[in-house]
Amino acid sequence: MTTDLAIKIQTGNELYFEDSLFVPMKTNSELDMILSTDGGLSKATNIMLVGGPGGGKSTVALDMQARLGMNGHKCLFVSGEMDEIAFYKYCRRLPLISKVPVIFLRQYGDRMKEVLEEVFEQGWDVIAIDSMAEIIATYKEFYKCSESVAEKWLLDLQEKHKKGDNSTKTYTSFINIQQVGKNGVFVGSNRLKHMTDAMAHIVRKDTGERTIYFSKNRDCDIDYKVHFVISKDSVEYSYEQINP
Repeated sequence: MTTDLAIKIQTGNELYFEDSLFVPMKTNSELDMILSTDGGLSKATNIMLVGGPGGGKSTVALDMQARLGMNGHKCLFVSGEMDEIAFYKYCRRLPLISKVPVIFLRQYGDRMKEVLEEVFEQGWDVIAIDSMAEIIATYKEFYKCSESVAEKWLLDLQEKHKKGDNSTKTYTSFINIQQVGKNGVFVGSNRLKHMTDAMAHIVRKDTGERTIYFSKNRDCDIDYKVHFVISKDSVEYSYEQINP
């Protein structure tokens, strides 16, 4: 049986990308230690940031983007949960994040799909999605489709921009925020887990101590974890080797 498919099989020697693609983006914090072997967030990567409610997922994502922005990287925070007032409260407490560009999806209603596709086309170094579950649920509601269809749209959109298929040919990295259930189980399909390059977990103990560690990271060994404290006006990090 023959098909009209244009099937392309390649070796690594036949592939080529500019060296600049492999220069990591620095946060100038201890987070760089666990993001990649070369230190910093890799370009064209996809990180799933998971944890329970109140763990600090949005705070870490915003703080990371603020630090990246200070080093000249173009960042966008996509808020499917917070409105403008909630974000302003963040800025009053943590002034560093006040310069992070944010799009509040609630105000666009059933135009969400078109708005995101248009905004992503502008070419961003790093886009944070808060949260995957909320955007997928909103897509399902407005476009009357199954969860798998909504999920495929969002993953395909991210894959497109990871490969630099936008007006500025920017290889975008994504930080996808996702919650875990009451029993600590990841909320989302197996496809979501397998399509991500790295799985970062935030754990908050009863003592208030918060920790970030990776259970999967294609760009780095998972030998370190980072502790963080959300203080009066900043986020402070310290790293620790897991199995010294």
